[in-house]
Amino acid sequence: MRFHFTSFAIGVGVGVAAVVVGRHLRPAFVEVATAAYGLSDAVAARIAMVQEDVEDMLAEAKARSRNAAGMAA
Repeated sequence: MRFHFTSFAIGVGVGVAAVVVGRHLRPAFVEVATAAYGLSDAVAARIAMVQEDVEDMLAEAKARSRNAAGMAA
């Protein structure tokens, strides 16, 4: 197998570029991850509020049903 200097140079260039670009992308990645965690927390809080509202409605419906059954008897 022959040594291809051009292929070697491209490989080294890609490696160096990955290191240089990686240093600059880290802060951007951290900001994106921070925003994603914030969104995740907001969605989880909203889901909890909606779940509580549904539970309240079901409890009210159950109480009305039992009250109506008690009045009929």
